[in-house]
Parts: sequence; structure tokens; C-alpha cells
Amino acid sequence: MEITKNKSIREQVYDNLKEMIISGKIKAGMKIVELEYAKKFEVSRTPIREALRMLELEGLVDNSKKGGVTVKFVTKEDIRQVYEIRIVLENLILEEIMNKDKINLKKIERNFEKTKKAMDENKSIDEIINFFSEFNKELYELSGLYHVAKLITNINQYTKKFRVLCLTDETRLKEAYQEHLEILEAIKNKDKKKAFKINREHLLKSRDVVFKNLVFNNSAI
Repeated sequence: MEITKNKSIREQVYDNLKEMIISGKIKAGMKIVELEYAKKFEVSRTPIREALRMLELEGLVDNSKKGGVTVKFVTKEDIRQVYEIRIVLENLILEEIMNKDKINLKKIERNFEKTKKAMDENKSIDEIINFFSEFNKELYELSGLYHVAKLITNINQYTKKFRVLCLTDETRLKEAYQEHLEILEAIKNKDKKKAFKINREHLLKSRDVVFKNLVFNNSAI
């Protein structure tokens, strides 16, 4: 791990461990041994221990005296709750945007052009996902609800590996793009009811793709 001056060592250790867990580099059920990762990151055990406490509070790891620190399995109920939370928070974002007198949607419209081009040219899934993420980010910025946006960003980090799964399904990818277009049209018309309905359906369809493609064992993945 390359240490920078912008963040504390603890924060950098936390960011790196969280990314490794979310991306699946450290898989569910695996142990995180302080000494091992202190050597890997070339830091003392203290920032590792502090980062693990933060991850435990977020529900990403379990810490037991006998078993040590292990990465938690994510249950079907976890996923269901996460998507329900996103629906509520994103509808707050949409409502705030449509309450504004003037809305500048040029950046979002350019995003659609780039996304469509990337899809037509069969660009990498990572590149396409970045465009989808940028669409969400631009909506959050338009709303001005920075604290709500931060909450959604944290949730999106948690569901990152599931979003990849959804968008590697070609049918779902095209559907999701069309749903984003319909949300944009509803925003332009300031049709809150339609925007909320499409957004809910959009997120529930993504959730259902996750349910369909992930193998659940004793309610865990």
C-alpha cells in the first residue's frame, strides 16, 4: 500500500481493506489477521486494528475472541434492505431536483450519449459501469442534498460487486439504460409520481437480478 499525506494511515488502511472486501479480493468467511496485513501494507498493527473496528461497525466484518476477524457473509435479507434504503434515498434526490425552478441537465444528457456509444461499441463492462455511476453522481449533485448523497455513496460501495453482476447481464444492461432515460424524461416534465415509480422499478429489477444469479446457502452468499 502506497502511503499518501492526504489521509491518515488508519484511513488509508480502512479504504484499502474495504475495497478488497467489496471487490471480493478478500472473500466472505476469510480471516483478516492483523499481523499479516500489517506486513502486507507495511504499517504497524495499530491502524489495522482501528480500521477493522470501523469495518465491524459497518457490518462488513465479524470480530470474535475465538475466531478472530472474519469477513461477513451477506444475506438475502441484507440485499433486500439495501435496495429498499436506496429507493427511499434516491426518491428524496429526485424530489429535490424537481422542486427546483431551473434544472441544468446538459451534463446528464452528454453522459447518455457516451453511455450509448460505449454500449454500441461493446466497451468493457467497467467503462460502462463508470458511465452509469456518473449518471447517479450527477443527479446527486443536482439535488444539492450532500448528506443524502453521501449515504447513497456508502451503500453503493457496499453493493458494488452486485451492481457489476446486474450490468453484465446484457438484457438488464439495456433495460437499465432505458430506465435511466425514462427517469430523465420524468424529471424534465417534473412528474414526481412517474419518476418515483420508474426509480423503484429500476432498483427492484436490479435486486431481482442479484437474487436470480447469486447462489444462496443458508441465506448467505
